Amino acid sequence: MEPRSQRPRPGQPGRRARGHVGTPQALADTFAHFVRHGAVDGFNVSPYLVPHGLDDIADLLVPALQERGIYRTAYAGTTLREHLGLRPRPATGS
Repeated sequence: MEPRSQRPRPGQPGRRARGHVGTPQALADTFAHFVRHGAVDGFNVSPYLVPHGLDDIADLLVPALQERGIYRTAYAGTTLREHLGLRPRPATGS
């Protein structure tokens, strides 16, 4: 049996990986750098504080990302299939 430790281990379930901290503008600059260098193709953003952190992401970070052209401002279609660029489903017979 492995001795118990309070220190997190790499890949330990329930532990967050190292994150990014900073102002919305600084985070947007960092994320834009990653996008422009092909290091990422999307973001999973989780606030440190809930629910207030969600407001900061929506009101401050998302607009900063949109200003840099790395977060969409509108969707191309009206359905999820259209947003993902998938072909329409064939019509079903009745």
